[in-house]
Amino acid sequence: MRHDLMQIVLVHGWGFAPTMWKPVLELLGRSTLTPDLGFFGPAETALPSDQPLLAVGHSLGLLWLLTSACLPEGSILLGINGFTRFSRADGFPAGVMPRVLERMMSGLGRDAALVLHQFQQNCGLPAETRLSCGVPESPRLMDGLRLLRDGDARTQSSRVHSVLASRDDTIVGPAMTDASFPSERIQWVETGGHLLPLTHPDRCAAFILEACEELSADGR
Repeated sequence: MRHDLMQIVLVHGWGFAPTMWKPVLELLGRSTLTPDLGFFGPAETALPSDQPLLAVGHSLGLLWLLTSACLPEGSILLGINGFTRFSRADGFPAGVMPRVLERMMSGLGRDAALVLHQFQQNCGLPAETRLSCGVPESPRLMDGLRLLRDGDARTQSSRVHSVLASRDDTIVGPAMTDASFPSERIQWVETGGHLLPLTHPDRCAAFILEACEELSADGR
């Protein structure tokens, strides 16, 4: 199959919903699927199994694709603000301390909305533009935090064709990006923070379409 005709799949990150992709969708001009990890409603994560996919994961979305999704053979992965491991571990000092995630897990039981609000602020989203994705589904949000704490796809980094990252990302800093992927697979933007699909939808759309064109030109 020509890569410029592949089905595009966009997977959102923790604490968000498929609606975060709306600005990117408007620019892609392609048939696109947006699975829902269920942080604010029913999970809808079934993916087509009859054709290779061009699967793009934002943040946790990429880790989910690498560890939890069943992708058809020949699928191509891209990351935006992505990583192969999030929490600190032996051999991965760039990760976030696990206790940070454990505090968030404890907070979910008390006030999930507050935890989400604080996370969005930490992502660089001003309070006045805070996204309302719906009623938080604490059990699935908890599952997402466990994946952030325990998930490890470092041995699968070669499956990721390329990654778009921001040098001022306060959630996934440059050190974590560099520790996750070979430098030649990383495309940097200087500013844009952790929410590039919202702050730089034009760059995200171009990144996806350029990958399609490159893969088709290479005949991969």
